[in-house]
Amino acid sequence: MKKKDLVKKWLDNEQLTTSESEAFKSLDAYDSYAKISETAKSFRSPKYDVEQNLQNLKTTLSNHQSISKPQKISTILLKIAAIFILGIGTYFTFFYTTDTSVNTIASQKSSVELPDQTIVKLNALSIIKYQENDWENNREIKLEGEAYFKVAKGKKFDIHTSSGVISVLGTEFNVKQRENYFEVVCYEGLVSVTHNKSTIKLPAGQVFKVIDNKILTTTTTLIEPDWIKGQSTFSSTPYPYILKEFERQYNVTIIAKNIDEDKLFTGNFVHSNIQTALQSITIPMRLKYKINDNNITLYKE
Repeated sequence: MKKKDLVKKWLDNEQLTTSESEAFKSLDAYDSYAKISETAKSFRSPKYDVEQNLQNLKTTLSNHQSISKPQKISTILLKIAAIFILGIGTYFTFFYTTDTSVNTIASQKSSVELPDQTIVKLNALSIIKYQENDWENNREIKLEGEAYFKVAKGKKFDIHTSSGVISVLGTEFNVKQRENYFEVVCYEGLVSVTHNKSTIKLPAGQVFKVIDNKILTTTTTLIEPDWIKGQSTFSSTPYPYILKEFERQYNVTIIAKNIDEDKLFTGNFVHSNIQTALQSITIPMRLKYKINDNNITLYKE
C-alpha cells in the first residue's frame, strides 16, 4: 500500500492489518502522527444547552418579524457554510502543517532521507525540522547544530539557522551552527550563504566561518566532513570550541583550570576512544587530564 493511502486509512480510523500497522510505524513521520492522535483524543466539544439556545432563537425570531423567509434561510445557510469552512480549514491546518523533526543526542549521529531523496547526516546534539507534506513545493529545513547535506537536484533548497541562510539547487555541503560559531563548507557545486544581510557564493573547496562575530574564509581539500567517518578535525580554532565538541561527542563535562582559552588548536580527535581522543587534544596544548565518571578535568603540566 502506498504511503498516502496508508496514512489516509489511518486518518479515517479504519482497521489496519498487521503488515499495514508495521509499515505505518516504520514511517519517518510516525512519531508526529502519534502525537497528533494523542492530542486529538484530548479535544472536547463545547457544552451546548439545547433548551436555552432554542429560547434564544425564538427571541431573535420574534424581534425580526420583518425579515423575509428567504433572507432568514440565506443567513442560516451562510452561518452553516462558515462553520463548515472553518472546521475544514482547522482540520487541514492541524493535520498537514505539523513539522517533521529529526534530532540526535550527545555522542549520537543519524542519517535521514528526505522525500526528494536528499540525504541529511546529523552530527551529535543536532536537530532538523521540515514540512514533509509540502516538501515538493517548499524545500526548507530549520537546523540547530551540525549536518551534512547531499541535496537532490530540483527546486531551490534552503537551510535556515539562527546565524544565516544557506541556499542551493543541488550540491554537497556541511553546515555547523553552534553558540558563537557558524561554518559552511562546500564540497561540490555552489552554495549561497546569507549572513547579516550579506550574501557570499561558495564554490567547491571553499569554507565560510563566523567565530565570535568575526568572518573568516578558508579552503579545504576534503570531499566530505571528517565527523562522518568518526573524527573531528579543526584548523586554527579557539580551544574552547574543541572542548565543546569533545563534550558533544563523548557526552561528558570538561572542567578547564587556568587554561589560556585564546589559544588556537589545529588537529583532530577520534570519536571511538576517549583516552586516545583526550591525548590528541591535551598533548599539543601541554595539558594533563583526570577522569572522574563523566567529568574530565584539564590542567597545566
